[in-house]
Amino acid sequence: MQLQQLEYFIAIADAGSLNKAAEKLYLTQPSLSKAIANLEAELGIHVFVRSKNGVQMTEEGRKLYEYAKAIMERTDMIQKLGTQAREVPENLTLATYPIITMGKWFTEFYNRHKEPYVHLKMIECRTMQAMEMVENGTAEIGFLMFNEKQKKEVQHTLRMKKLEFHPLGTDTWYANIGPCHPLYERDEVEMRELMDYACVRMPDDYFSNLTFFLTIDEISLNRIKRVIHVNDTGAIISTLLHTDAFRFGPGLSAEDYAALGIRTIPIRNCNVKVTAGYVCRHRQKYTAAAQELLDLLSRKCLEYYGK
Repeated sequence: MQLQQLEYFIAIADAGSLNKAAEKLYLTQPSLSKAIANLEAELGIHVFVRSKNGVQMTEEGRKLYEYAKAIMERTDMIQKLGTQAREVPENLTLATYPIITMGKWFTEFYNRHKEPYVHLKMIECRTMQAMEMVENGTAEIGFLMFNEKQKKEVQHTLRMKKLEFHPLGTDTWYANIGPCHPLYERDEVEMRELMDYACVRMPDDYFSNLTFFLTIDEISLNRIKRVIHVNDTGAIISTLLHTDAFRFGPGLSAEDYAALGIRTIPIRNCNVKVTAGYVCRHRQKYTAAAQELLDLLSRKCLEYYGK
């Protein structure tokens, strides 16, 4: 006996007619009659008495109807278990290096993943905060970008916090410059020229302070005296668009800045090496949504860094 046979039996009993039940089930009457005949043969009973006015249940049919309704109701409850589980919101939080491109990718992920049972959150933060959020479980994934002066300390912190880092590509620094900047039309800029202008960046942490030991074209970054600190990418964009400040940024974001009228200009003799990748807890088991996001990040980075 199959559940489908019970479904057909209930439909006929409720409709009181083979024809009406066949229409409701999108079956032909002969097919439905055969299914009920097979059910009767299997059970060794007659469930309907047929007449020109339709069908009526026999005494055995009425007993079967009660049992069949109970079975189908419980079957429906079992099938809804997956949906009910998904009604408990699944939180997916990404702690990320402040880069305009990540906002675009996260938006793309949302447009593919609008299910109400997934709550999405993206938090822009510095390297240490991103690692701490992943360590304590407030973020499932962290996206990092760090240079060679930060690398040793980042790796040490990852080991201490029992976190895993998965590299996605290697980049370098460019100068992000807006239309108000005197160097806006240049194809290349020199570090000595940038020293005349303010640098806009997120508030410093331990790792970003290590950046001051970098040199570009024999000029140490600790010589930069004019700094504008802001706390999100939107403020960085506004500053670049409306002032003569500049920003050090990876080539990964060049296309997205260009769409806003902000140029990503090569810096002469800049040999800064920037590693991009994601961080997670050791042997972490990802939710389905987190795995989809990681797949998207990996694919996007491969499209750029794989060139």
